[in-house]
Amino acid sequence: MSETPILSVEDLVVEFPGSGKTGFRAVSGVGFSLEKGRTVGIVGESGCGKSTIARSIVRLQRPTSGRILLDGTDISRLSERRLRPLRARVQMIFQDPYASLDPRLTAGEIVAEPLKLRGTRDSVQRRKQALALLERVELPKTALDRLPAEFSGGQRQRIGIARALACRPDVLVCDEATSALDVSVQAQVLALLKDIQADTGVAYVVISHNLGVVHELSDDVLVLRRGEMVEYGPADRVLTEPASAYTRALRDAALDPAAMTGRKPRHLLAGIGARATERNT
Repeated sequence: MSETPILSVEDLVVEFPGSGKTGFRAVSGVGFSLEKGRTVGIVGESGCGKSTIARSIVRLQRPTSGRILLDGTDISRLSERRLRPLRARVQMIFQDPYASLDPRLTAGEIVAEPLKLRGTRDSVQRRKQALALLERVELPKTALDRLPAEFSGGQRQRIGIARALACRPDVLVCDEATSALDVSVQAQVLALLKDIQADTGVAYVVISHNLGVVHELSDDVLVLRRGEMVEYGPADRVLTEPASAYTRALRDAALDPAAMTGRKPRHLLAGIGARATERNT
């Protein structure tokens, strides 16, 4: 385990302007650290600030205050010129696998684009590397010359993962990366992410409202409510023995069949419930 975190978020505050002198504080005083090869999950109800944190980490959103340290360098205030060489080191997998892909480009072109930005000028070499990345995410060779519309949702998400991996990132932010997928496809993508992390040592920030997904991938979990941290610690402890009443309410809602809506990997949620029962007996 690395002694120095690859990513540290310190007292992060993100505010959006409002009418008059007032504004909306979406994130308030959030902090966590992440080491190479490990995963932190950020969980909370819709609108609690999870995606704002994700966008701040990849600098699609400039924080109001606080620090975001990438391997010791504070990227929260860097100009675009100084930030550009570091962008490849922090990549993002988006929630909607179709909207995040250019529909006019083939899968091979989508994956090859960051290779060109990284300095691979030879088109034949870029195509070869793009093919290797698509095969790494378990897509066939025929995927290279097909457009996004010709793929299923799960396959499109794999293209997005391959594109992110083309940058050889140190940190990969997964913003609800499986929420738009069917349950069986979710499980496949989760397994793929775990395999990639084992092979490359990439660190993950997993943003989700789905406790099953967070528990499956995360070493540590941060629980958000209205932009503020209510709990942070080892995933097994936070999700099976939560100290906060809010975290307990989230867990109980996830385990309540009447509250289960949408596409959830319920076998993963069952695992949380089983562990919680064991600890309480």
